[in-house]
Amino acid sequence: MIWIAIIISGLFTFVTRFAFIGGLSGRQLPPPIRSLLAYVTTAVLSALIASDVLIIDNHLNLTENPQVPALVIAGIVALLFRNIVLTIAVGLLALWVARHMIFI
Repeated sequence: MIWIAIIISGLFTFVTRFAFIGGLSGRQLPPPIRSLLAYVTTAVLSALIASDVLIIDNHLNLTENPQVPALVIAGIVALLFRNIVLTIAVGLLALWVARHMIFI
């Protein structure tokens, strides 16, 4: 019984993915859809980061969470300088300061 469920799940996954890829082969997506797809990466990455930073032990924790100020500082640096290396470095430094100096 479990093998039937695994095979059906695999076939369903393959068909749904192939229908999108195979159905569009040789065609161009309309320009409005292509412009919207440019935001998918940012939206997914933002959702992953927000859930990882803001939720600790299945609870939303904003007051005793050293990652929140580091996230805000890194976000400001990213907006101001548009430099990924600087953003990561400042974010890590802010997280270290928050963990070891502020939230003891």
